[in-house]
Amino acid sequence: MSRQPRVRAGWSRTRLPIAPGMLVLDVGSGAFPNPRADVLCDRDLVDNRHRAGLPVVVDRPLVRADVTALPFRDKSVDFVIASHLAEHVEDPVAFCAELARVAVAGYIETPSPLADYLLDEEYHIWRVGRHGHALRFRAKGPRSRLRAALTDRFYMVFYAAQPSCERPTYTLPEGPLGRVAALALRAFGGALNRLGVMHTRYLFTPIHPLRCEVDATRRRGVR
Repeated sequence: MSRQPRVRAGWSRTRLPIAPGMLVLDVGSGAFPNPRADVLCDRDLVDNRHRAGLPVVVDRPLVRADVTALPFRDKSVDFVIASHLAEHVEDPVAFCAELARVAVAGYIETPSPLADYLLDEEYHIWRVGRHGHALRFRAKGPRSRLRAALTDRFYMVFYAAQPSCERPTYTLPEGPLGRVAALALRAFGGALNRLGVMHTRYLFTPIHPLRCEVDATRRRGVR
């Protein structure tokens, strides 16, 4: 008997309890839809600034909709994946309510509060962590010039090995040295993404329903 391939999601490549035959929805699928997803959903098909300039991938049925107003019936999908989307949403309560409404179970992944503090992304509205079995959203304050400069410099190096990226990056040298540098950067990126402290990973099920807490006292303006 052949083994079913393991389903993994997010930059952390977390293993998900998705069985064969389950109907899987990927919301905010963007440039990196999950291979196991049967249906994709995204709001922005042109604005790709949150995806490092990479285009939306449309290789299976895709529904254009906002995640806080999904055009699906209650419990119409078996499993929903929301990878690195929650930190961008305007209304976390509506976001969580819609995922819990349309899906029997699901997985949410975001940068961890530590990762978002170290790499203060301009377009992240929330720092998302866990509090017991609740997903906790804490609004971010204004970004300092120093941290903005450090973050920008980091990503200029981090994405240097991805020529398709539309962010400003450093140019790697040509020849063997450049190829070695590109391999090293890809290995570094993979290792960084696998670190448990770099991501908040949240699984909800009928036994452990989705719960969220929101602290919006320091909410920054959306740019």
